[in-house]
Amino acid sequence: MNRLAKFLIIVAGGVIVFSVALVFILFTVINPNRYRGTLENLVAQQSGLQLSIAGDMSWQFWPVFGIGIDDVRLRNPDSPQELASFSRISLRLDPAGLLRGQLNMQELLAENLHVNWIVDRNGNSNWPVGREQPASTNAPANTSPNEVPVAVNIEQITLSNASFLIQDHQRDLHADIRNINLSSRNTNLDYQPFPLSLSMNLNDAGSGRTLPLSLETTARVDINAGNLQLDDLELSFSPLQVTGQIQVRDFLNALSWQVNLSSNRFPLPHLLANFTDQEPDLPPPNQQQVAVQQLDAQGDLQRIRVNTLALELGNNERTDRVELDADIVLAADNRPLQLNYNLRSQQLDVDAWLPESAPQSPETAAEPTPEAENAQIAAFLESQIPVDLLASVNVRGSHAIGDLRIGGIQFVPANFELALENRLLVVNTQSIGFYGGEIDMQAQLNARTSPPQLTLNSGLSNINASALPAELPWLRFFDGRFDVISDHQLAGNTVGEMLNSISGSSQMQVSESVVDINMLKQVFSAISVLSPNGDLAAQWPDRLQISNTLAALNFSNGLSAHDLNIRLDNFDIAGSGGIDLLNSRFDYQMAFTVLGEPAPQSIVINEDFQNIAWPVRCNAAFSDSPARFCSPDLQRVREMFAEIARGEIERRASEAVGEQIENVRNRIRNLLQ
Repeated sequence: MNRLAKFLIIVAGGVIVFSVALVFILFTVINPNRYRGTLENLVAQQSGLQLSIAGDMSWQFWPVFGIGIDDVRLRNPDSPQELASFSRISLRLDPAGLLRGQLNMQELLAENLHVNWIVDRNGNSNWPVGREQPASTNAPANTSPNEVPVAVNIEQITLSNASFLIQDHQRDLHADIRNINLSSRNTNLDYQPFPLSLSMNLNDAGSGRTLPLSLETTARVDINAGNLQLDDLELSFSPLQVTGQIQVRDFLNALSWQVNLSSNRFPLPHLLANFTDQEPDLPPPNQQQVAVQQLDAQGDLQRIRVNTLALELGNNERTDRVELDADIVLAADNRPLQLNYNLRSQQLDVDAWLPESAPQSPETAAEPTPEAENAQIAAFLESQIPVDLLASVNVRGSHAIGDLRIGGIQFVPANFELALENRLLVVNTQSIGFYGGEIDMQAQLNARTSPPQLTLNSGLSNINASALPAELPWLRFFDGRFDVISDHQLAGNTVGEMLNSISGSSQMQVSESVVDINMLKQVFSAISVLSPNGDLAAQWPDRLQISNTLAALNFSNGLSAHDLNIRLDNFDIAGSGGIDLLNSRFDYQMAFTVLGEPAPQSIVINEDFQNIAWPVRCNAAFSDSPARFCSPDLQRVREMFAEIARGEIERRASEAVGEQIENVRNRIRNLLQ
């Protein structure tokens, strides 16, 4: 038994020694560089690209058993730029194949891969995109008698520390992607599923930030047919996480695609901050959040169809759901981009997405200077009407929103349509509820003419003034329900030119309202300083019941010159003036008149002062208190009181003379009798 054991040990040891000797002889005798030409020819046959192995080829046992290749470069014969380069490639080989004199590659590991994607200003790429590729096969490549048969059946691909440089001069797009790590198992090009893991860092040259991105999916690839499908996709790009499916068809010739995706709930400003050059002032992460409930879309190089886009917008306290479907025909040759869409939402709070002014401490708070404010207004007035944009796109859209909030104002519901075609933009309301009443509006911007023309026709009916928010203080001096009709025309190449050309009129009527007449009282109190009869408005209340209020604003020469008329029962305000937007001021020469009968005598005043047009100037800044808006022309008021006094003296003298004459007549009549 001991002799048998010794014999088996000797035999086993001999086999091991023989195997080691055989491997030693094999790797000593066989030089891996003999495969150099074989690999270069294989790449040329399979892709039409030039593979250049500038470094050494050597046997390696770690991280895989096979061949290590240093300094590998890939070129396109039709382009001078280098496509890609590797510092080192490791090929895992089948040892049994080596014994049979074959090179069977089973795994590829690439370190420090660098890829250049360059597109010139004419749209020509250094990569042979769309070029007819040689048919792929798993059979050994054709070889010459001196070459080694090669079988390509790579089950696993691993890339580490790769980089991707994109320079698209036609679209002015430049990107630098680094630290790309890719791993896949059972990799194939036969459209059979295999797991794929990818991570990378997007480097922003402007801000210097590094943005991590990762992808986990089950991939299907058919390079010959140009098909790609990513199932069970999990894409992470902080703070965004996307799941779903992406399918691409015939990307080498007639590209088409289809996606079905959804996302987590993420703060949109924090995502967009990844693409800005400066550090923005971001809201808290629990504000301005977005969740893509469903994105079902498909398209090709000419058209995009969004079957369903369902979004959740809001914060931890409020969520708005918005649904959109759209059909987009991309621009081509002389055809502009065409967009048709339908937007629906039960409620939408736009104010939640507008920037808020950050609170400032008393030490840092500072009022903007008048120069700075004037500069902002001047820039706004000089803004060009976007004629080129109107010419580059055709749009038809419908909007159905149950509750729309914007600028502190609420519209319930808000249904309107938008149409833009050949530089003609038309907006029509279908049903817009506004504080108990309705808005009917049509706006038309015609950029087919030079200069562009804007027409606005609007009507507000049965609006409840008492329900208006604090953001509309100019309509808070009265309550009750009112109607407004407006018709305006504008023309110009800039916003300022448009406003300076405005013409048309606006009329407002209020029935049975309580009006704040404090400003009127202040004006008449100032007038009364020169009155011998004391304060003419001493008995007037601060708020007064008015049965009928009428107001009219007529434009004939822009904002700088127009007429204003207001009637509050027996109080009439009429005059003309203008608005200076650049300095945020208004200036009107007005006449305040308290009418006598037959007008309803809601505002009581001495009959001697009825039907007198008192001269008043309303000259103030928009930001001033209403108490400072208007003041009487005291010089003219003094002259008017003097004229009234003279008229009163003449009246009394005339009455006295007439009385004496009547007495004389009576005496003469008595004598004659």
